[in-house]
Amino acid sequence: MKEIGLAVLLAGLASIAQAAEWTNEIELGAVVTTGNTEEQNLKLRVDSVRELDQWRHHVHLENLRSSKDNETTAQKLYAFYQADYKLDEDRSVFGRVAYDDDRFSGFNYQADMTAGYSQTIFANATMRLSGDAGVGIRLTELTTGDRDEEGIVRLAGKYVWEVSDNASFQQLLSTEIGNDSTISRSDTSIKANINGSLSMKLALVVKHNSAVPVDRKATDTETSVTLVYGF
Repeated sequence: MKEIGLAVLLAGLASIAQAAEWTNEIELGAVVTTGNTEEQNLKLRVDSVRELDQWRHHVHLENLRSSKDNETTAQKLYAFYQADYKLDEDRSVFGRVAYDDDRFSGFNYQADMTAGYSQTIFANATMRLSGDAGVGIRLTELTTGDRDEEGIVRLAGKYVWEVSDNASFQQLLSTEIGNDSTISRSDTSIKANINGSLSMKLALVVKHNSAVPVDRKATDTETSVTLVYGF
């Protein structure tokens, strides 16, 4: 499962370089302090979407690393690839594979594969709301080496509001419900254009896992201010 998921993700990432039709956003934030306390924080996020007559491809990658006084305090990798086959302008069926690796979560990794149905619920000149519903499997491996595989139901929603010509608001919500655990994510952001292809983004990401190893917290939050380059 892990090998299949990584192979699909790598194939999706590799295809970006082979197609000019991709719309890409690269997001970067970094904080470095020196002196009495040496601390480095780096966040990288990449979103690439390719729209075709019948297909939509979406590749997402985010990486967060933090260290203090030469000791790593956070290290996270999250990636997914989703392919939608369009039934019409507002409806599609999709296949999705995701991989989550958080060094300090108590898990070696969590990976899932889902398939389902997506539909635009509401859309006008400035707002758009869409939703996904699907089923699949999730594979979890603990740092102890123990593995667990379970069926899941995935529900997700995306709301985009073009506040003005230079500002937009976005809310992403998802939950993956399994017999052993439920993983929910919320990604809220505001993006303001600075100049041409360059924007500034303020974001709050919340992840909740209903079943975590002993001495681990169920909820993680991440607040960031980053620069976004679109091309």
